[in-house]
Amino acid sequence: MENYIAISKNSKEILNSAHLLQSVQVNALISGEPGVGKKSLSQYIVPKAPIFKAKNLQQDISDNIINLQNCSVIIDKIENITNVDLFINWVNENGIRVIATTLKDELNSKLSELFSITIELPPLKEREEDVKALTQKFSKEASITLDLDQIIPSKLMINISNNAHSLRKSIYFSYLFETIGEDEILMFMENYMYANMQGENSYKDFLYLLEVPILKAANKKYKSQVQMAKHLGLNRITLRKKLDIHKEYLND
Repeated sequence: MENYIAISKNSKEILNSAHLLQSVQVNALISGEPGVGKKSLSQYIVPKAPIFKAKNLQQDISDNIINLQNCSVIIDKIENITNVDLFINWVNENGIRVIATTLKDELNSKLSELFSITIELPPLKEREEDVKALTQKFSKEASITLDLDQIIPSKLMINISNNAHSLRKSIYFSYLFETIGEDEILMFMENYMYANMQGENSYKDFLYLLEVPILKAANKKYKSQVQMAKHLGLNRITLRKKLDIHKEYLND
């Protein structure tokens, strides 16, 4: 079981609510984007509860092959319950306490009425202190898993676009990146382009893979467009055009 990281102010408030739920026998719904810690928080509330995927649980109930009574369960992606009446009857008849996760803002009205409390987990971009703690955790994990020395924080590539899922992936990639050189980078790019090359304008289609990293690195290193243009050997008009063309990627 993974611990729910609660360093940021809003995460601490959520953890306090979860702590109260440990001693109150009510059904609770935990909502949020992928990778924000819904399942970890569920396990914090009911550590010993079995975890079910909603679709699988519904099928087991329908097939009458599940035998649970007077206990708590964690249900992942409760929005995937399609036979709501069947599910609610099973819950009520067997005295089941439900701690459920969902990716959706709104559920079927009957399903929503099942829950006394809803906790919404914010994305990592709103939890700066949590990101730092998770980065340290994943860095240590990657070091042990890959049998590599821990690398300094400034060398870690941080991607929270998909919350903890992308953060963990970017940290592992940071460690792998320390072991590769130009030949491997070129090989990765060649294989990616080979697998995705199609149509009659592939050079233009793939140009962003070369230009975006250069522009991002130059912006990070030189800060101003004047210095970027100087060190990249571009005039400022050309640089501004490229920044505008790739603004979708540069603003990530």
